[in-house]
Amino acid sequence: MSPRTVKFCWGILLFLTLGAAAPPKDAERSNEKSVDVAVIAILATDHNNKIDPKLACIAREVRKSYKDLTGFQLARMTRQSLNIGVKSNFEVVGEQKVGVTVVHGADDKNRVQVKVAPPGMGEITYDTCCGKFLPIVTEYRTKDKELLIIAVCIKPCHEK
Repeated sequence: MSPRTVKFCWGILLFLTLGAAAPPKDAERSNEKSVDVAVIAILATDHNNKIDPKLACIAREVRKSYKDLTGFQLARMTRQSLNIGVKSNFEVVGEQKVGVTVVHGADDKNRVQVKVAPPGMGEITYDTCCGKFLPIVTEYRTKDKELLIIAVCIKPCHEK
């Protein structure tokens, strides 16, 4: 997949997620110690081949490593404004929660650092581009044997 296609796919997913929820008020935005965090819960299966059109790009990328997964559906989208350094739990599916801590917001290279604690896994700390989703395939399966994939995105980013 070309870098242009990947960028386009991430842009669509970002638009769908952050566009679905109203942005916080100006007072909250002006506080540089808080950022918007979006968490997407995706359920993947090998029992059907239905792919939510909004997830087509993520499905293509995940299937490179998990070839047996054929169906992808959007289970939940959640957005919260979080203070930097404060952990918050996001409900995903089946009473499972994902812990998210923003270590630092966008730096001069537009990179953010995030700690994520997915269900059934230890805490993961990673640096990523601001405004991009990082999908994490968890080990959690629903009662219907669907695999939980979460994707996390941090905003705002610096203007270019």
